[in-house]
Amino acid sequence: MERKKFEFVKPKVIKTIEKDPESIFRELQIPNVKGLWSQQADILREYYNTFKTKQDVAIELPTGTGKTLIGLLIAEYRRRCLQERVLYLCPTRQLARQVYLKAIEYGLPASLLIGPQNKYPEEAYGDYVTNKCVAITTYSAIYNTNPKLDDADAILFDDAHSAENYISSLWTVEIKRKENKEVFESIIKLFKDDISDYHYTRIMSEDAEYYKPIYDLIPYPKYLEKLPQLIELLEANITKCGDAKYPWSKINENLEACQLFFSWGEINIRPLIPPTQTHGAFNSAKQRIYMSATLGEGGELERITGVRKINKIPIPKGWEKYSNGRRLILFPNRVFNPEDSLNVAIGAIQNQGRALVLCPDNRTAQYFISKAEEKLPGYSILQSWDIEDSLDSFTNKNKAILVLTNRYDGIDLSGDICRLQIVYGMPEATNLQEGFLWNRLNANTVLSELVKTRITQALGRCTRSSDDFANVLMLDPNLLKFCASRDNLIGFHPEIQAEIEFGLDNSEKIESIQQMVDFMNDFINDKDYYSSINDAITEIREEYEKKPKTEVKKLILSVENEIDFVYALWKMELDRALEKAKSTLENLSGGKELDGYRAWWFYIAGNAAHLAKNYISIDPNLDKNYYSSTLRITSGISWLSDLIHYVPIESDVPKIDPYLAAQTDNIDTVISDLGIVGTMFEKNMKQLLELINDDDAKKFESGLVNLGRVLGYVSSKPNSDTAPDGVWILRDRILGFEAKTEEDEQNPVYSEACRQADGHKKWIRENVPFPDGSTVEVALISHKSKIRRDALPQSRGLFHINVSDIRELALKTTSVLRSIRSVIVKQKGPNLFLKEHISNTLSSEKLTYRDIEELFKTKSLDELNHY
Repeated sequence: MERKKFEFVKPKVIKTIEKDPESIFRELQIPNVKGLWSQQADILREYYNTFKTKQDVAIELPTGTGKTLIGLLIAEYRRRCLQERVLYLCPTRQLARQVYLKAIEYGLPASLLIGPQNKYPEEAYGDYVTNKCVAITTYSAIYNTNPKLDDADAILFDDAHSAENYISSLWTVEIKRKENKEVFESIIKLFKDDISDYHYTRIMSEDAEYYKPIYDLIPYPKYLEKLPQLIELLEANITKCGDAKYPWSKINENLEACQLFFSWGEINIRPLIPPTQTHGAFNSAKQRIYMSATLGEGGELERITGVRKINKIPIPKGWEKYSNGRRLILFPNRVFNPEDSLNVAIGAIQNQGRALVLCPDNRTAQYFISKAEEKLPGYSILQSWDIEDSLDSFTNKNKAILVLTNRYDGIDLSGDICRLQIVYGMPEATNLQEGFLWNRLNANTVLSELVKTRITQALGRCTRSSDDFANVLMLDPNLLKFCASRDNLIGFHPEIQAEIEFGLDNSEKIESIQQMVDFMNDFINDKDYYSSINDAITEIREEYEKKPKTEVKKLILSVENEIDFVYALWKMELDRALEKAKSTLENLSGGKELDGYRAWWFYIAGNAAHLAKNYISIDPNLDKNYYSSTLRITSGISWLSDLIHYVPIESDVPKIDPYLAAQTDNIDTVISDLGIVGTMFEKNMKQLLELINDDDAKKFESGLVNLGRVLGYVSSKPNSDTAPDGVWILRDRILGFEAKTEEDEQNPVYSEACRQADGHKKWIRENVPFPDGSTVEVALISHKSKIRRDALPQSRGLFHINVSDIRELALKTTSVLRSIRSVIVKQKGPNLFLKEHISNTLSSEKLTYRDIEELFKTKSLDELNHY
């Protein structure tokens, strides 16, 4: 039998017919979609007429107003009419699948390419590479060291701000203490001499809970000096560090353009901004389109993506005041302490059944999970890996809590799927660089724009259409402070401004946990009550408009120079890098609001000059000039007080007292935690005075701990029978206490009390992590004025302070803190001016650590009257 020959086909010559995306939509005849919404049509026309040839384009539309259809139509236009390979990127596999199903529903040719790239279905991948369809995939498909999808002509980024961690992680070597303790500690030990003794001891301590979170970096001159040893160490160990080997391969030849950040739990080595245009899968695209519910005002998207200029399609006229759905946003911290605020969330979850909880980091998420497991034993607690492919594990349960870390976008829970959302923790430090800028340098202006963007994204997770509605709990004193600041509030969409204002005013009126829980329940379940709330918010919405701050405009002016600097440094074009650093500083000049970020850029410029003088001919003192300018900006930052020892500086730079700077930092944090709005601050001051004025031992000791905390110490009451009644720590200066408030003032101090107090020195040295050379002083607190003669040998080296002196100190402290807080309220939140104000106030009111130590050491215990 004769073999049948293969029946070949003759390829069709495709004649491209120019059609705009709107015309393509009219051909589709999508069931249940009669026509484009006006805002969709406006954006498609604007794109086609003005932006179709621009390389980088951003589209902003509020959540639920049809971004996905707009993106798919633009993708199909470029595939069909321009014969381009097109990628449509989503943050997660679950969302990619969701978009794919939408594309099929609309009648648009699409391939779904998710999971390991070596397991992409051949047919689906083949349809993409032969331009028969648009490929729908995840960010990680192109942000890896060897992407299979590396030749797209056009790339669309859905939920564009979600790309932040996918992008930066490709150039961030991350060494986790938990997974790679040996490597982590080896790196820290390598830089031991370049970290303050105080911070080194904190980092090397096994007890992460003992101290507040640490954000720090190795001073660049020291990093550069030890770079050969660091390279040798990592080359020998990188294969032990899991996925860290991939970013290591991206940065190991450009380490001079990176910095080393560290915390108690991890080390990051990364460039300032990811150099995405050195990554072929991203850079080769003819057009990149970024879609988001909010694009920000200060160049955040440009810094995230490493693109110097992104052309933005404005929100269509008439839509600038509207967003989808209605939210009742409440702030439990307005009236309740942290524990009771969390109980509001627990009560709301019990009423609603399902809840979405968004946290900034794993530590915060794990704390919430531990509390939920304790108080809600019948609930399923799910995390990101449980919904990687589908939301079914959440939506199919009546009692479920979905806890996500650093996922403020890219999750859609519409309608009855979820009516309760909890934003737990301030979304200001999603990586170590951000944490350093926010917590150590007060570069809040640039990061506050990112925080606003994340809050806006978060608020759209459970309201996906015009008739959708949900409760939102903002659970964090810093979230309350941020949203209550008028300067921050006016940067939000008018609808969100109105919802936040309504929530702030009504949270203040709440009198009990149950009343707040009932308020939320009635909003969901009582239609008339809901309508009244909706009408009230709609009415005040008309009074608001979005107004970017003046300093934000400077940030958008500087962003092109910042990004040019990063690429110049990456390529070791040091003349150009120095030129761009100088231009950036010129853009950021003027006004106190940008001082923290300007200090950062003086430091960055100093780094570039320090590197450059080894390679090119420049003023040999240029690095010294820039570093000195960093230090001159403010005296209120503890990091600068340490930096002064590790970088070259001019002789006239004023020295910064590291202890006063640390005390200032801590007091700033305390006031922030207690709230610059609401009643929590006054409640705490009242409680402090009540406790400290009570002779009951437990109450007084609790008041003593609170007093130390508000005075800027790390203050605790150790849980041990032989431990001190209080320990106050400021870097390497430690005060311990033995309190005898219940004992009769007529009786003398006995030898037993002296032995107890003296034993506390030993207990502190054995149980409290502190650096070599630390000072440990112990004082006995009592009403007494006499000491038995036979107790004198045990009293040597101890001090005595009268209870009345402690109470006077507490009264004065609350008054001074009240005064400082009033200035913070006027300044609408923390900035570098306020750090200086706190520092100066402590000095003028004689409440610095020196004054406190002088008070506690005024009288040696053996100077009491002998009896």
